[in-house]
Amino acid sequence: MSAEGNLPAPPARRNRGGGLVAALIAAFVVAVAGFAGGFYLGARRAVTVMESPSRDAVAFVLEGRCAAGRCQSLWIGPDTKRARRVQTLSGPGEQADEIAWTPDGARVGFVINGYQLRLFEARSGTSLGAVAIIDPDGFPSSRIARGVTFSNNGAAVTYDDCPRGHSGCKPGVLAIKTP
Repeated sequence: MSAEGNLPAPPARRNRGGGLVAALIAAFVVAVAGFAGGFYLGARRAVTVMESPSRDAVAFVLEGRCAAGRCQSLWIGPDTKRARRVQTLSGPGEQADEIAWTPDGARVGFVINGYQLRLFEARSGTSLGAVAIIDPDGFPSSRIARGVTFSNNGAAVTYDDCPRGHSGCKPGVLAIKTP
């Protein structure tokens, strides 16, 4: 007998690999989009960082997204990893502009909205109160304080009183009550 002859055609195979690859690609795209959305909405970053004069402590402003939009919190500590939050600002209406340390590193001040100085004891993070460097004339104020620095004894701050958005600054000084 010869092996010649017509053999029946093999049964048709379904190609399931294409659908599986498409499903894996779709799942990957959804995962990346979810990660990116979560990163964007939940990301926090330090926007202003200032070391103490002796470089043994740090104060910084951490910014992140919140329900109200952009929110900031004020932090003080020996370094950014071991710092503690000393205050959370109330949404986009409050923004920290600058950080200033007393020369001895005992106190730190955060300039809020360009005109208010919020003081904290550096070691404990205790709030020492707030003082208006410049009397605001509205919100936002047409004038802001820039270049805030403490005097050698920490009893006063010097600053530049500047129109918001253009030149024409004039020097200013303000006494600070010490506890």
